[in-house]
Parts: sequence; C-alpha cells; structure tokens
Amino acid sequence: MNINSYLLILLVVAAYLNLYLNYKKLKKKKPTAKLPMSSQEWRDKVEDENFKSWLSNRAKLKDRRKQKWND
Repeated sequence: MNINSYLLILLVVAAYLNLYLNYKKLKKKKPTAKLPMSSQEWRDKVEDENFKSWLSNRAKLKDRRKQKWND
C-alpha cells in the first residue's frame, strides 16, 4: 500500500468521525416539548376525577337501595 491508500483511509475515518460527532451534537441539542402541566398535576387531576365519579356512583347506589326498600 502506498501513501495515497493511507491518506484515503485516514480521510474516510475522519469523515465518519465528523458525521458521528455532528449526529451526537444534534441529538443532544434536540429541544423537548414543553408540556402544559406536570405529571404530578395530571395525576392529581385524574385522581380527583376518579374520586368525583366514585362519589356520584355511590350516591346513585344509595338512591337505588332506598327505592328498593320503599317499593
């Protein structure tokens, strides 16, 4: 192998290294989406909705029981 072959191999390695470093930098800089609410707020909202639903279902069941006793 003469000197041109070594330079060609060195050039190819440098090109791939440059591509890798640019890809790594772009991946690192990728902005993340800003969420409208935090996960804790979302969890609290869902739990609150579930609790309200549970209360309304409980009230409906009590009404049904009262109606059965009255009939």
